[in-house]
Amino acid sequence: MDKYLIKTQSTTQLLNDEPLTTAAPIVLGVLGHSNAQQWTLQTIADDLCAPLLGELGRIPEALVVPSDGTTSLLLQAWAERQKIAVTPLDADWVRLGRRARALRDARILKECSHLLIFLGKRSDTYEKLAIREAKKGKTVFTVDPETFEIVQWQV
Repeated sequence: MDKYLIKTQSTTQLLNDEPLTTAAPIVLGVLGHSNAQQWTLQTIADDLCAPLLGELGRIPEALVVPSDGTTSLLLQAWAERQKIAVTPLDADWVRLGRRARALRDARILKECSHLLIFLGKRSDTYEKLAIREAKKGKTVFTVDPETFEIVQWQV
């Protein structure tokens, strides 16, 4: 009796035929103004970053923050502890004057894929910005100035 060896495709050949998909990198941009007296490194980690990471599902690959402000410094310190690349952006107030903030914020918007916006108590500028960026398809999170609650915007 003759024996026949039936050869099937190996698992690696089957896996090689499937297209590989990789998750898009998360670059988190931070904008807005917060009450810096309320935040410490521990409260930033517990009350802000932990719920944000729960919403994102993973740690961001990079963080883009303004170079000035206490909240930005605390977020930079948290990111360095988590081994996240941090890019602080300066606003050239001397050369650009009042336009410096708008140009710095525009650069942050261009470089990030996700946004964390601290809303102001008196101005709705950042709220309008959150709506506009959410309509463009960016994932936008806002921090309420009174309750410090994080809200994801869906438009």
